[in-house]
Amino acid sequence: MGMFAVWLGGVVIGSAFAQQPAPVRPQAPPPVPPPSAAECALLPGGNAPVNKIAELAQPLSPRSLDLTYFTYFNKRLADLTDEDFERIADIATKCNRTTARAALEKTKRLRDVVRESQTVRTQTLNKVDETKSALSKARTPREKVEALNNAWADLHLVQDTITKTDLREYAAWISRSLQAVYDSAPGYGKRPTVAEVLATVPPRQEQVVAISRAQPDTGGPLPARPWWTQRREREDE
Repeated sequence: MGMFAVWLGGVVIGSAFAQQPAPVRPQAPPPVPPPSAAECALLPGGNAPVNKIAELAQPLSPRSLDLTYFTYFNKRLADLTDEDFERIADIATKCNRTTARAALEKTKRLRDVVRESQTVRTQTLNKVDETKSALSKARTPREKVEALNNAWADLHLVQDTITKTDLREYAAWISRSLQAVYDSAPGYGKRPTVAEVLATVPPRQEQVVAISRAQPDTGGPLPARPWWTQRREREDE
């Protein structure tokens, strides 16, 4: 009876082990497909010296944000987003497998440098928007002219903290706004268009018709003697 119990217990334990699932062995991740030649050709792209930018010891001038980088996006440095930098890091890592870690670190450094410059530009453009908003609240043309002249005189204060494109657009806005004040001023009026000016020009030159010696023509007095006409002097008589 005792031997039977031992045998029965062994059968039960063996069947319990048999019902347990076999342990799953961890599988290696699938190999990363190699990048295409066209994808790697996108680096660096554009005209921004990214290697030098990433190694800058001083902040990047916001004027350089007009430079383009990574032709895949066709964007300026000023317009790069976090998603763009992630895409750049991904391609840089895949295309530089021997120095993938170094490529990733350089991309991170590039992002930090560009982000700092973008922040300075954004702060300056916010001040520019405040100037435009203050102009819209000016009550008289004189106040508008004074505010616009002050903005024009302060252009040199913002030229190093925004891009060249931003500076040109801001200067053009000041010029247009100032001309609009002059055009609406009493007594100044809007300048005539080219078509309006040409409409006042006669279609052809008037013909001068001589009538007699006493009345040479009908177009008014004869013009003065040309300067090159030889004059008779008293000594010649």
